[in-house]
Amino acid sequence: MTFPFDALRYHYARWRRRRDAEAGLPPLSAEERTRVRHFRDAFRRLPVNVLDDMTATEADWAEAMNRLRELALHADPRAFQRWDVIAARMAHTSSPATPVELAALRAHPEWETRWRHVLREVPAGRPVPYAEFPESSESLIQTVHHVMQLERLTSHRVENWNAIVEFGGGFGGMCRALHTLGFRGQYLIYDLPPMVLLQRWYLEQVGLGDDSHTRVATTSEFVELANFVRDIPAGAHALFLATWSLSEAPMALRERVKPLVERMGHYFIGFQGRYGEVDNAAYFAKSWLRANHTERIAHRPDDFYMSGMAGVTAVAPPAAGGGT
Repeated sequence: MTFPFDALRYHYARWRRRRDAEAGLPPLSAEERTRVRHFRDAFRRLPVNVLDDMTATEADWAEAMNRLRELALHADPRAFQRWDVIAARMAHTSSPATPVELAALRAHPEWETRWRHVLREVPAGRPVPYAEFPESSESLIQTVHHVMQLERLTSHRVENWNAIVEFGGGFGGMCRALHTLGFRGQYLIYDLPPMVLLQRWYLEQVGLGDDSHTRVATTSEFVELANFVRDIPAGAHALFLATWSLSEAPMALRERVKPLVERMGHYFIGFQGRYGEVDNAAYFAKSWLRANHTERIAHRPDDFYMSGMAGVTAVAPPAAGGGT
């Protein structure tokens, strides 16, 4: 069987990227080999997504999760931030947004006392250093910029929330950034099954795994998400957080999530105006919860931030000083 030249070039480029991602890594220790084996066993139990009869938006993430599964089974997870599917979706390099967002962080009154500290990268996943600020990565810079906007738009600091639900948690970078900034409440990431496995791998590396003293949980089961929200104590300061994830979710799932967000009260969402066939700008303007503020992100074409407080159970967290 022969392959067209373009297909061969495509597969060779994928292989070379994986090889380059792992270049220079030391041999796995005995403990690391055991952990990698468990990691791969968990991915092996996941089914391969069948793309037939899916919409374009559904197939986009389903195909990406198939690629993640393939890499998890065959590549070294110590370099997962350099895998093609991760780099394309959540560990960008050469993004035009990065210099703008780093400049905004540097211009903030708390740059030296707060933001610079949280921008220090850790080796987990082998992030690519950002040339203009080598102690960090583009992914982390963008994540921390979102946190700065979260604090600005909600008028409250990270450490004042008692509970956070993150809908679509990337590989766990937002969770780590929020804990570095002082969040110590209950935290749940709800995501697709392959992403949950990757998050558990990463969070274990950075001290936020199941055996840590933090209260971080990850799940792909909607009932566990609903139970987590139900069990948030009355009067707690709870936040629903979704950065470029809810706007990529199927409409049916958005509608199931909406009453949970209303019960939590506060939300902060980053979204793209259009994703595939979906007009998100129209959806969030007409079909989302009331009492929200939406603003276009000037340096990100067709991207928006939205924050709000919905539902009668919402309780505002105590305001704190610090110039956010």
